[in-house]
Amino acid sequence: MKRRMFVLTVLVMVVAAGATTAGEKPWLDMVNCDMCKNIAATPGLLESMQWEQHDLSNGIVAVTSVPKGKLEAYRKAHMGMAETGKRLMAGEQMELCGSCTALGMCMMKGVNQEYVETMNGDVWIITSDNAEVVAELHDWVKKNKEAMAAMGEKKKG
Repeated sequence: MKRRMFVLTVLVMVVAAGATTAGEKPWLDMVNCDMCKNIAATPGLLESMQWEQHDLSNGIVAVTSVPKGKLEAYRKAHMGMAETGKRLMAGEQMELCGSCTALGMCMMKGVNQEYVETMNGDVWIITSDNAEVVAELHDWVKKNKEAMAAMGEKKKG
């Protein structure tokens, strides 16, 4: 029940924030995005995460795993995201990156979600009966993969 509440909180948070941010913004912004910076707050957490996203015929699946030594920090980051959501629902203005905003826009159009906490992270399945929303979710995955690859290239350079 606690995890279901988290997912619902994130949904409302992202939707609310999508309406409160404006202008051109980076697709992923681990420093300025009030959602993403919960992950970036623990040194080494982002770098140790394995985050896979894949298209499904009717949506997407996101699988995240972290080393055992980072699992507690990962769970804590999720709780921070839930707190951010509460603040957004209370009307506080928040800064979000393009990825969080785009996902929020998909959520506003109606999706089904399943969230499963695993021994090493979690699995999040987002589906829709609306072909337009499915296409937007697929685009979200594509842009996330491109941005993550670019972040990896910057680290190498």
